[in-house]
Amino acid sequence: MDAECLIVGAGVFGLSIARALKTTGREVVVVDAVGVGAGASATPLGVLAPHAPDRWNEKKQSQFEALTSLSELVQALEDETGIDVGYRRCGRLIPLTRDTHVPLWRGRAQDAESNWQGVAGMSIISPDPTWLSAEAAPFGAVNCGLSARIDARNYCRALVASVGTVETGYRLSHLENNTAIFENGTRLSAKWIFLATGADAFRLLPDVEDDVPAGRGEKGQAAILRVGPDSGLDELPIIYRDRLYIVPRGEGLVAVGATSERDYLDAETTDTQLDTLIERAREICPRIAEAEIIEKWARLRPRAANKRLLVEKHPSLEGVIVATGGFKTGLAMAHIAAEQAVAKTAA
Repeated sequence: MDAECLIVGAGVFGLSIARALKTTGREVVVVDAVGVGAGASATPLGVLAPHAPDRWNEKKQSQFEALTSLSELVQALEDETGIDVGYRRCGRLIPLTRDTHVPLWRGRAQDAESNWQGVAGMSIISPDPTWLSAEAAPFGAVNCGLSARIDARNYCRALVASVGTVETGYRLSHLENNTAIFENGTRLSAKWIFLATGADAFRLLPDVEDDVPAGRGEKGQAAILRVGPDSGLDELPIIYRDRLYIVPRGEGLVAVGATSERDYLDAETTDTQLDTLIERAREICPRIAEAEIIEKWARLRPRAANKRLLVEKHPSLEGVIVATGGFKTGLAMAHIAAEQAVAKTAA
């Protein structure tokens, strides 16, 4: 064996698995085609937002537990590495555009009171009009106190600092029992191989049923805008309206996104769909009306067929554990996926 545990993919899933394994004393090797956080894990947004607290179910409970446990993990990671990952329980504003929305969200606020177990609440407020314009929120805005943000790129940097070296240039070709074969001709064998290559992992899995793949990549586009060094953005809440996120990132930066595209020509190029999002964001957020665009970004996000985490042993290959999915909740759920993946080695 070349390693006890081989992690293929150095995104937030792969690195979280590597860290979880190392804490149990396992020997770990991490390889990636490009580098640390080169895929969807490099998102400029870093939104950690819960599902609505009504109609509570197992999926929502799992996400709640992930969101509430992440802060402790992040603190330990920052203490260990000295890297600030930009985690903030900043809240999220959801503009109310119709009077009929008010009683609906008041009911959800009551659901949050019971289902969120006092960790955070939900209320209707009159937002700061210099951040969320009055025209965009004529009936106020919901403030979701459980929502948070994280600097996804620094999160990956901190994880790799905890894990150690990541070997790059290993683009996966295919898998065999306990063996990963790469396009450069390298074969690496391990007692356990963890497939954490995001959307690319689905091509190595059988269909869940006839002509229904295990998952797919959906393209997301986002941008980073610079407001200014003294903008006081760090403690402002996220804004969410009709699939548009406006995310304060500190240091005078704001992220805007994201599209969700099943059909695309190039997974890593941006286009007019992102331009439209930026225009919408400028219309409802006065603080970024004149902000400079400093980065445009696009990548594929892994969406499992059932829209949940996909963490399981490969159905036909020995020693291979798959960890992907999560889609828009991947950052919040990565440490949970890691726990589940490590547990599979004992099952």
